[in-house]
Amino acid sequence: MKALGWLLALSLLAVLLAAVLRYSPGYVLVVVPPYRVELSVGLALTVIAGAFALGYLLLRAGSRLAGLPGEVREWRARGQRERGATALAAAVQAYLGGRFGKAKAHATEALAAGTAPAVSAMIGARAAHELRRPEERDRLAGEAARYDADDPTARLMAQAEWLAAEGRPEDALEVLGTLPAPHSAALRLELGLRMRAGQWDAAARLIDRLAERNALSAADRDQYERQVASEALKAHAIDQGTVQETWQRIPERVRSDRGVALTAAQLHASQGDAAGARSIIERALDEQWDGALALQYSEDVAAGPVPVAGAGAVAAGGVPGGTGDTADAAAVVPGNDDVALRIARCERWLGSYPNDAMLLLSLGRLCIRAGQLTRAQGYLEASLSIEPTHSAHLALARLHLALNHQEAAASHRDQALSLALRALDTATGGRRQVSL
Repeated sequence: MKALGWLLALSLLAVLLAAVLRYSPGYVLVVVPPYRVELSVGLALTVIAGAFALGYLLLRAGSRLAGLPGEVREWRARGQRERGATALAAAVQAYLGGRFGKAKAHATEALAAGTAPAVSAMIGARAAHELRRPEERDRLAGEAARYDADDPTARLMAQAEWLAAEGRPEDALEVLGTLPAPHSAALRLELGLRMRAGQWDAAARLIDRLAERNALSAADRDQYERQVASEALKAHAIDQGTVQETWQRIPERVRSDRGVALTAAQLHASQGDAAGARSIIERALDEQWDGALALQYSEDVAAGPVPVAGAGAVAAGGVPGGTGDTADAAAVVPGNDDVALRIARCERWLGSYPNDAMLLLSLGRLCIRAGQLTRAQGYLEASLSIEPTHSAHLALARLHLALNHQEAAASHRDQALSLALRALDTATGGRRQVSL
């Protein structure tokens, strides 16, 4: 439409000029001694317009010729940029598809073309790492370092991951410490490294930071908190005061976890704090029942010699509450209030969990320590009737051995050994490792 307007305007101008010049009596005298040239006004104007047009065309042609080398260079650069962009896209696609050889080749091509050199170099470096070519990886990472001065995050994260994969968590943590601004992915990587390095207090702080950023799912947070709490307790098992202090720093929601409570109870017991271990297990079992914790409830008091009852103290096949309990009265170990409290608590739990083999085994052990041998035999045999375990057989073997029931003790000892070997075969697949 614009071109049509210009055409109409020029046509109108030509008609007007022709009309005016046709009836014009004037002329133009051009004197170039010794020459004189007379031209009509119309012819003179036509010559001037032609000369102007010719000059304009010559100037445009000269300008285009002068700029031709630059245009050629720009054309080549544009083609190189297009090839680089195509190579970079192909490198990203190949890397995401797991074709690391192609990814490195395309990334190298894009780097040579100068297309996003920092990104191209890092894609090539990551691909080289996957190809197990550390020398090429480090070379390409060095190329990336030349171009990522404004934001080296991608390179530093990759280097930290490589160091972690090589089993160098301390060096990886040092690299992460140079990040301009740690983000959630960097914090998750640091959490894993802190845990591998055994830095449990720092790991606990990182879990809280990630939770504040909503960067951990509820399940992952629970798992990390349980693991960190258990390992922190083990790492600080120096004395009773240190164990207690570490236990108090653990969040209340984590203390009720079975694994954490079990670890804490074992450590308290190993430091001689039987009352603290008993309190931890009781609180955990009141919140959530677990057979392993119920068994641990008798561990720290189960050691030591088995009290020996008088003749006829244990009736064959006796059960809890049977007639043999009166004979146990003479065998009760005096002054052991802790054992009595544990037995009372276990019996209350037994009302809610009557078929828990570990609880019955724990009760049997406690009754042995209290000297209530008839009740102990009944509880241990009840535990075996629900789930045969080598621990229950071993406890009965010791009980019968103390009562000089050699045949029964040998039978239970053999069964305990058989169950233990069977469990070992299951765990190892029948293989044995002999240390020379």
